[in-house]
Amino acid sequence: GRSMVSIVVPVYNMEKLLPRCMDTLVKQSSAYEIILVDDGSTDSSPKICDDYMQMYPALVRVIHKNNGGLSSARNVGMDAARGKYVIFPDPDDWVELGYVSQMVELQNYYQTDLLCVGYYVDTDEKCVPANEGQKPNCMDRVTAQQALLIPPKMGGFAWNKLYHLDIIREHKLRFLDDVGTTEDLEFAFHYLKYCDTVCFVPSTRLYHYYQRSGAATHSEFSIKKMETIRTYEKIIESSENDKLVQAAKEEICNTAINLIWQYQNSNLQDKAALKKLQRYARCYLKDYLKSAQYGKGRKQQAIMACYMPAVYAFLKNRVTKDGE
Repeated sequence: GRSMVSIVVPVYNMEKLLPRCMDTLVKQSSAYEIILVDDGSTDSSPKICDDYMQMYPALVRVIHKNNGGLSSARNVGMDAARGKYVIFPDPDDWVELGYVSQMVELQNYYQTDLLCVGYYVDTDEKCVPANEGQKPNCMDRVTAQQALLIPPKMGGFAWNKLYHLDIIREHKLRFLDDVGTTEDLEFAFHYLKYCDTVCFVPSTRLYHYYQRSGAATHSEFSIKKMETIRTYEKIIESSENDKLVQAAKEEICNTAINLIWQYQNSNLQDKAALKKLQRYARCYLKDYLKSAQYGKGRKQQAIMACYMPAVYAFLKNRVTKDGE
């Protein structure tokens, strides 16, 4: 029927984790389709995708494409989607049995331009509910855009939001690939410009966000991570919402500080990159020091990162080692 949900899953070298995700996706009820976009995987992921299509031919479609990155994979899947709504789970996560049906139920109940649900954060050891104690919250555009960065924080994630394909197509919305790892946030921010109402139901937890224990990716410096700052700059440029702009400035400063630490811990000799990060951090240091989200200790770190990055990294590493 017309209320069908398209589930778009970008797949790149996920042979170990994809079956866990798919085994929860194929057990959903209500009308839906699964579009697996194999983004030029070099492991056995393409075969796993095809196997699921053979087992569930009425449910699963597979698109094989040359490697182009997460955003391009999602865009290809989005273009192929036949549903009324689209949602973007990641292949290393998994979902509850009511992922589709409960979202559709909530969507029908609230009749909203964007529905956002709750989730669990899972590691190999434990499963922790996010946003504990938060009640359902229906917001206007302004509050919803704020909620990307500040409480009631629904975040930018693409996997807990039910997007309307007609809004996406009417405004030619795309996931971008020049924004580091903030493509979800960037997409959500643009989508929200065309929303009148947004409903956030954090207590309905339908998604398991998996964080591999001690994942190295969180602590390694890369130039690509610097690109995440662009999303926050775009928000500052294009928003009249003071609270959102303040939060975006804090995020730039916070991101820059984290990256300065990661840079100092890397063997890179890229002084230009370091200088650029220090410029970002200094530029928004005043805003950061006014922040209600960050405490005194963190603000002292920020000042040091701006002016004495080597000393900052040395002390932070010593504290981190002692703390473990």
